[in-house]
Amino acid sequence: MSPNQGAIALDGCWRFGCVVDTSDQGLFHNAIEVFRARMPAEIRTARASDVDDLAVIEKAVFSSDRISRRSFRQLIERESAELLVAESDGRVAGYAVVLFRKGSGVARLYSIAIGPFFGGLGIGRMLLASAEETAFEHNRMMLRLEVREDNSRAIRIYEQSGYRKIGREPGYYEDGASALRYEKTLRGDIPVATRVPFYQQTCEFTCGPCCLMMAMANFEPGFVPDPVMEIRLWREATTVFMMSGPGGCEPFGLAVAGHESGLSAEIYVSFHGALFLQSVRSQDKRRVMELAQVDFRRRAELYGIPVNYRPFAIDDIRTAIAEGKLVLVLISGFLMFGKKVPHWVLAIGDDGDHILIHDPWVEDERQETILDAANIPVPYGIFMNMAQFGRDGLRAAITLGKRDRQ
Repeated sequence: MSPNQGAIALDGCWRFGCVVDTSDQGLFHNAIEVFRARMPAEIRTARASDVDDLAVIEKAVFSSDRISRRSFRQLIERESAELLVAESDGRVAGYAVVLFRKGSGVARLYSIAIGPFFGGLGIGRMLLASAEETAFEHNRMMLRLEVREDNSRAIRIYEQSGYRKIGREPGYYEDGASALRYEKTLRGDIPVATRVPFYQQTCEFTCGPCCLMMAMANFEPGFVPDPVMEIRLWREATTVFMMSGPGGCEPFGLAVAGHESGLSAEIYVSFHGALFLQSVRSQDKRRVMELAQVDFRRRAELYGIPVNYRPFAIDDIRTAIAEGKLVLVLISGFLMFGKKVPHWVLAIGDDGDHILIHDPWVEDERQETILDAANIPVPYGIFMNMAQFGRDGLRAAITLGKRDRQ
């Protein structure tokens, strides 16, 4: 690489081959000395006094879509943004901007750039990790970004850092280049491994039974979830129909299936009538769904399963977990995988700030792995926003525990 092609940048992407302005000889020589010494960088929050250095980096790295001095000052002052800088030997070596939208569980990496001749020191990865930590500290579940489709090196770095592709935006950049959209599930220091076994659903409509099997594996030593039991439990708890495909599962059916599998169960539901009827138009199918749910309610009453006809609160979930129980919770799938469909997850832990969940849906098409689905820390506020479905804000949950058999 020639001396005037040493710029690295991430604007939600990393760009290379940019022409560097070396007229600032102090910056030029200092950067060379740092490069040779391989001096570490310190990540800190930006100050107003950093604006000039940030502007120099912006001019050197980007030929378009530049952040102005005024915008840098505004980003430093905004409550909905965090501007991080990497400082090396007293000079600003790079920066990252993270944006936060009120009420959202997702943060956005708006821009990230490394100054001239500070490439190759790992500063970009340090800033990326710090941006993730900052987003997690702001109670965000995910960090999203955009990267130029032709920037293979940046894409490789993001994918090595655990980001997965979620979309493409044609003509996103000023020069007409397209962008790829990436996201990463944030977990801080919370490990993937947990005492509660994880099981990945093998069908689109079996999230509830898979959560139930995870609870069974936790409370029943020797039980091993498998696809045969997955379908069996679905058959025992399904509403038969839902939307355009096979039916999902509703709380009474899952509670009955859990009871019949040897678990204790208690239901929370905010609505008295039959559930999910608005998801189908056919009167015949709606009638079948209603009859199936009448049967579930009769059997729940026969088994003496407690039913709380009210929306559950976060304290209900926390109390159940503190008592050693697990909680099957109905959520909207919109935040988790971008679809407004009913979806069941299993609440398995509570760290004082987050409800920890197993999500049985691992979306292979989005390059998800168990790392994205097991033991996910969800901030309390976001959890309660997720845990409702439909226009009426249906809330439903089933606490599950080990039942003493007579």
